[in-house]
Formats: sequence, C-alpha cells, structure tokens
Amino acid sequence: MSRKARHHSLLEKSIQAALSAIEVYNKPDFKYREESFSILMVNAWEVLLKAKILKDNNNKLKSIYVIDKDKTKADGTPYKSPKYKTNRAGNFLTIEITKAIKNLNLEERLAENILLLTEIRDNAIHFFNESKLFEKKVLEIGTASLKSYVECVNEWFDYDLSQYNFYLMPLSFYHPHEWESFSFNKEDKQHQNLLKYIAEKEKKFPSDTKTKHNISLILETKFVRSKSIKAIPVRYSKDGGEITVSIDSEEKFAEKYKWTFKDDLIPHLKDRYSDIKFGQPFRKIISELEQNPHFCGERYLDFKNKKGGKKKFYDPNIVAEFDKHYTKKD
Repeated sequence: MSRKARHHSLLEKSIQAALSAIEVYNKPDFKYREESFSILMVNAWEVLLKAKILKDNNNKLKSIYVIDKDKTKADGTPYKSPKYKTNRAGNFLTIEITKAIKNLNLEERLAENILLLTEIRDNAIHFFNESKLFEKKVLEIGTASLKSYVECVNEWFDYDLSQYNFYLMPLSFYHPHEWESFSFNKEDKQHQNLLKYIAEKEKKFPSDTKTKHNISLILETKFVRSKSIKAIPVRYSKDGGEITVSIDSEEKFAEKYKWTFKDDLIPHLKDRYSDIKFGQPFRKIISELEQNPHFCGERYLDFKNKKGGKKKFYDPNIVAEFDKHYTKKD
C-alpha cells in the first residue's frame, strides 16, 4: 500500500478548513460569523496553494520553506546551498499566502479575490467588524472565493467536491432596496477604509459570471416557472401559504449514484491506477467505502417501498478515496 503524498495530506487539511468556514458561517445564530469565516477560508486557501506548490515540486518540502538570505558562514561568506528560516520552536518557516500566490502566478481575478479575503481577515484579527455593509461584502466575496476554490481543487488535484455543500446560506435575507437604510457615511473610519478598498477592486474587476474566477459575486434568489423536467417542483401550501419543495427520490438517487460496480467503477479504477489488484485488500477497502452514503447507495427493485432485490450503485467521487491506497498512472 503506497504512502499518502504530502500534497494530498495538505489538500485534505485545506478541504476541512473550508468546510469548517462554511459550517461556522451557516450557523443560524453566530456572533463572530464573518470574522471566523474569513480566518478559516484564508487558511484553507493558504494550505491549498502550498499543496499545489508541493505537487508541482515532487513533494519537496524545501519548495515551501522560507530562505534565510541573511544567514552566512562565520567569515561572512554565503553558503553554497540555501539555508532556511526557523520559528521559535526550531521548525522551518513556510511561505505566507502572498508569496504562494506569486510563486504560482495565479490568474489575476483569483489572486485579487484571495487577497481581498486576506485583507478582511487581517481587519477581523486586528480590529472588530460590526457593519451590515461589511456583512454583505463578506457574503459576496466569500461566495466568489468558494466558487474559485471548488474550481481549483478540481483542476489542480482532480478532486470533485460535489459530495459537499459548498455554499453560503444567508443568500437573500436582505434585498437591494433594504441596503439603502445602511449609510456608508455612518460607518467608522476603519470600516470606511476597508469598504473603499473593496469598492476599488470591484470597480477594476466587475462581477462576471462568465469568467472562471471573480472578485465578488452578487447573488439573488427568486422563484421562476420552468418547463424543464429536471426542475425541482416548488409550490405553495393551501394551508398556510408555506413554500414546499418536492423532489423525486428515485431521480435524486440516480443523479448521485451514477456508476455500477462492473460496468463503471472497475474500468475507471483500472484506467487510473498502475498497481491496483482486486484481491482481499481491495475488497476490504471497497467494503468500508460502501458503508458511507457519500460514496455508495443501494437501489431496490421496488424503490419507494424498499422491497425486493437490491443493487449497489456508486458516486463517481468514490474514485478519489482510492488515491489514498493506489498509485496513479503517469
């Protein structure tokens, strides 16, 4: 069994940080919502960027260490090989997020979004944020950042995050006309400076849903009529005017669990790995994964009543789990 690559360990740590950021933000009553989200999401980005650098450099840790340019020999002459800075505990310092962005030469809109989020984080750590306008901007910048994050994880590491709910919930609790009651001039000086900085960046890089990355995204939710058979039925209850949502459970199952074992999963694994064998170790791995509803579901002959024969189907995201055990083909 192959050892997990260093960049893969960092990738998993980054994803957990991003999920934590979303979970905190989506709590119904959390007083440090925007600050906590920005701190955790910047951490998720920084670790992800370092994972990308490691992957591009054959997992050599020196690629993310900070070089100590001032360190010389006793006679003042420089060392032939670079020396690296250490922290107070004696461990090697790793590059900060701005250096990682520069090293990877990120697309400009993506880089600016991450830097905006970093600015919000710094403001949150060193000051306090209590502003409805600030909350709105964190939502718009954070949504754009999550969209880019999912894109990068998939593009850089071939890792599909569709198994998770990567979205921020307070989408349209405020409507455009309601924001008129929040005056920019009533903000304190620190907030005004931050909001002006954000506004300058948004003016330079206006929101455009057609581009892969954005500085921020303006979101609206509304109900529209649709003739598509794939549309989720939404109707008003006759009792109290509540909105109810109806989803066909069989269609939902088929949308998530697209693969069969013999015709889909096995061929994909054979094409992906150079050292995979389908003996006892493999059966143990697949047996454990089949217990996780994220990766496997059982479909009955009588689907609604769950009676009769049944067959296992798999979410394509299960493939990423095998990366922890087998070696990808070149």
